Amino acid sequence: MLVPIKYNKRNYPAHIRSTIDEIAGHFDIANITPSRDFCIHTEYSYGKRRFDSKLIEKFPDIQKAHKKYVPQLWFNYSWGEEFSEFIKELCGEYKPKIIEIHPPFSDYTNNIESFLNVYDVFEAKIREYYPHIEIVIENRCGSIYTGGKFIISNTKDLIALSDSISKRGLKLKIALDIPQLITSYGGPTKLDAKKLLSILNELNDIRGYVKSIHLWGKRKTTSGRTVSHVGDLTTYFDDKNKKQLFLGWFASFVNDGNIRYFVPEVNSSDDDLWSIVYDLEENGIIFGQQGAPPDRYSAGAP
Repeated sequence: MLVPIKYNKRNYPAHIRSTIDEIAGHFDIANITPSRDFCIHTEYSYGKRRFDSKLIEKFPDIQKAHKKYVPQLWFNYSWGEEFSEFIKELCGEYKPKIIEIHPPFSDYTNNIESFLNVYDVFEAKIREYYPHIEIVIENRCGSIYTGGKFIISNTKDLIALSDSISKRGLKLKIALDIPQLITSYGGPTKLDAKKLLSILNELNDIRGYVKSIHLWGKRKTTSGRTVSHVGDLTTYFDDKNKKQLFLGWFASFVNDGNIRYFVPEVNSSDDDLWSIVYDLEENGIIFGQQGAPPDRYSAGAP
């Protein structure tokens, strides 16, 4: 079953009830005011930050850790300690249900073990504040950062991460961003159906570590430029066979009796989100919801 998290202003179809919000918690955010359960989406190091808020000034090691103002995550042990304090102060009186974190870059982090040495400091500290918190790390691919790349991007990285989490006895889980994973192999148009399925099947042995799923589309503009977080699965794959192959794999992957969060990072429209949701439901994916899904082609459905 998938537990739907509300992403930005997007609304789920009426039969799906979401009770958790995703809230931005990057390094230029100084305060938050959630009104219900929430997932704090921490700094993801895609682009530059100002590092000039009154809050971030309290944390000199975080403030100094950047390259041309793109944040360098998990830079050292003191960074990990400060990061736990940053989240605590950012959230204030509000207690997050989920903390989503992101991997460091390869130019200052030797490997996953080096990252987890720093993360271990963070996990121990943050659990003093939030004993029952769920922490997930998202695989990342793509940044304006130069000189290094994210150390957790592809299936090999995710498998190595899962092995290390198990050996260390950490509580960390994975937020699997499927489009970013596919991007790390060149994107959906660069992969034939056989290779796409092979990549996805590599994840099957570690699905017990996957606690959250990110899904979104891509769509070409009139000028031919492809834009991320816009569109649905039809425009993302642009190939009926690949789309159906993906949906078949996805249904098998998530219908294993475990409960996972679902974050649809769709910026374009509710219609695109609804299209993704209906595709999933038509292939047997169950959402934490009230009421039965309507006929997809009834009035009001995209």
